[in-house]
Amino acid sequence: MNAESGSTVAAYRLEDGRMLSGRGEYVDNFTPASAIRAYVVRSTVAHARILSIDLDQARSAPGVLAVFAGSDCECDGLGHIPCVSIPPSVMGGRWFRTPFPLLAVDRVVSVGQGIAIVLAESLAQAMDAAELVQIDYEILPAVDSVEAAIRPDAPRVWPDCPGNICFTHELGEQAATDRAFARADHVTRLKVYNQRLAGNPIEPRGCIGHYDAASGRYDLRSSTANPHRIRLLLAENVLKVPAHSIRVVAGDVGGGFGTKGGLYPEEALVLWASRKTGRPVKWISDRSEGFISDFNGRDQLGEIELALGRDGRILGARVTLNHNLGCQVGPSGAHPALIGARMLSGVYDIPAMHVTIRGVLTHTRTLTTYRGAGRPEAIYLIERAIDLAARELGLGRVELRRKNFIRPQQMPYRTATGETYDCGEFEAAMDRALVLADWDGFAKRRESSRARGRLRGRGLGMYIEVCAALGDRMEIRFDPTGDVTVIAGTFSYGQGHETTYAQMLAGWLGLDYKRVRYIHGDTDKVAYGRGSFGSRSMTIGGSALRAAADLIIERGRRAAAHLLEASEGDIEFEGGIFRVAGTDRQISIRDVARTSYRYGNTLPAELASGLEAVGTFSSPNQNYPNGCYVVELEVDPDTGIVELDKIVAVDDVGRVINPVLFDGQVHGSIAQGVGQALLESMEFDGEGQVLSGSFMDYAMPRADVFPDMLLTTRNVPTGTNPLGVKGGAETGTVGIPAAVIGAVLDALSPFDVRDIDMPATPQRIWRAMSRALDSPPAVPVSSIKGGSN
Repeated sequence: MNAESGSTVAAYRLEDGRMLSGRGEYVDNFTPASAIRAYVVRSTVAHARILSIDLDQARSAPGVLAVFAGSDCECDGLGHIPCVSIPPSVMGGRWFRTPFPLLAVDRVVSVGQGIAIVLAESLAQAMDAAELVQIDYEILPAVDSVEAAIRPDAPRVWPDCPGNICFTHELGEQAATDRAFARADHVTRLKVYNQRLAGNPIEPRGCIGHYDAASGRYDLRSSTANPHRIRLLLAENVLKVPAHSIRVVAGDVGGGFGTKGGLYPEEALVLWASRKTGRPVKWISDRSEGFISDFNGRDQLGEIELALGRDGRILGARVTLNHNLGCQVGPSGAHPALIGARMLSGVYDIPAMHVTIRGVLTHTRTLTTYRGAGRPEAIYLIERAIDLAARELGLGRVELRRKNFIRPQQMPYRTATGETYDCGEFEAAMDRALVLADWDGFAKRRESSRARGRLRGRGLGMYIEVCAALGDRMEIRFDPTGDVTVIAGTFSYGQGHETTYAQMLAGWLGLDYKRVRYIHGDTDKVAYGRGSFGSRSMTIGGSALRAAADLIIERGRRAAAHLLEASEGDIEFEGGIFRVAGTDRQISIRDVARTSYRYGNTLPAELASGLEAVGTFSSPNQNYPNGCYVVELEVDPDTGIVELDKIVAVDDVGRVINPVLFDGQVHGSIAQGVGQALLESMEFDGEGQVLSGSFMDYAMPRADVFPDMLLTTRNVPTGTNPLGVKGGAETGTVGIPAAVIGAVLDALSPFDVRDIDMPATPQRIWRAMSRALDSPPAVPVSSIKGGSN
């Protein structure tokens, strides 16, 4: 390992032993003695007044200890779930605050909203009793899509919110943009929809709550990605108790992807129910329940106009984003729209831009962040517009991009939406991807596909995203044996922090990375942390760990100077050894730590009793991972079925800490990006009923969907943090959807199909071809001709 950068070593995951042997610590692995089971009675309609709730039969059912409704929460003074993702600095307080009680009281606003909670000795008894809860509804009109919600005559989700618009925000300069359009020779217009997605983590949500009457403390074990945030929201907003009265523990979490980043009603309900019943309360979602109760992602309608000169130079852009917030704005509900819109310039030198962002309320489940959180939506919109503009102008897709890239010599570059890119070599990344994909040899492969009765297409997707928000805290503690514990403010739910942080310390402090202990996810053990989101952990957490390591070295040097009877200025440190310069007198950092514990009286008081340090890091500047994805695929013209043939990824994520773990992140994010492009969608019936409520209806990609992927990097280290790293966990979800859809449209170019919605399912593709022919049968492949640029 390079001790300065903490990079280039492919250390294998320390976590995998327990994971693969079934010893992972997931919520459902725990059932405290005397625990009772909770089951939530949920609304079966999207919008209705609750005329009455009869709980009597359920309360008298076998095994039932209690049944509570929303009125019981109100009587006990429980607060609502807050929205904390619309900062006053952005919105100036001008937004509609949606009520978000733990259980509905007088009205339901989405299918799946909780109405009552049943507590019983067993889950089966709780489920049986739930069927006895009688709810009388007055059904009201509902809107389950953005387009329906913004119609002038649309029913209101909340009576006091006109037009169902929670907020409106603008970026860029309208006057400058108007001037750009006034001198344009061509305007490209495009409307695209980023469909709603379900996170579907492999471990469904679950939580166990316990209230200890003796100490007055609440203990929550939850499948959450952000324990400290959950504790803060519970303390300040819901339970209204000091934060130290609540302990939140998250062990191994089987996937999050944003779905598990915020506070859910069930996490508060199990704590309150435990206080009411005097026993621990366990709630575990099943998959069907997750489809209607988990917060979803994406769901954004985007419209863009590109103003271009005759030579293909982009002069300006107008964008309108209507982002679905769902029925209630949750803790992270506005984040994708507000953050993602900042990236609408993509990697292009667009002098003027005006963006209008509207947060729209609908009678659907709350929206939250989903891997990429707004950046995939923004990049998909600009990349699709670039492809369409190239087609309309008769230019090649590569040629138009090349004309409009931001150049390295323009860095730092301030975009029209206010971002400042510090570095990036976008054209070089594209050129590398084109070579690896054999872009120039495509015509031969297309002809080979045609001979086999297939339509071949290729797509290109450039991306840039913004990562690493806020600061964090990392702690290093040596113990009396000279071994180390890392206490992390970030949180790992599959990323491999246990390995990477140990690996980094091994390089910096000369330790055996397998002897480093890792603690996270326990608010009683970790003083403070912001969790993991937005590809921030290596940038923020890693840099804070670097700061702590530097303090350890500084403190250790002072102790070593005393032990070696030398001047501190003469002490060198390398490979875990303190050495008096120019001599063979030395002592290891582990022996310094051991001595400080065992023989502390031989050291000055400020150096005795251990070797430990706390490091923090908060950068005023975020970083901007970027890159290029190339996809080739074939379409069967008889069925519309897509078969991926080639995926090439060239990512710039700055310095790579662990190539094996980074490749794993790219594989996973590509899988989710392909899932959005070709398969996944939360569907509704027009009245708010979910039509894709199981894996029989909601399609996700399997291993056999993917070809071998060619992944590489062309990294430009960033100066925004001491490690030079950029975020790397979301690259595929941001970059690949546009490449996949671009390839589908390229394959369908003989039919002059210019647009297709995601997911590009076989049915949608087949219908697009059929509409082009104005008849159901597919065109004979032997007659298909067409090029690709």
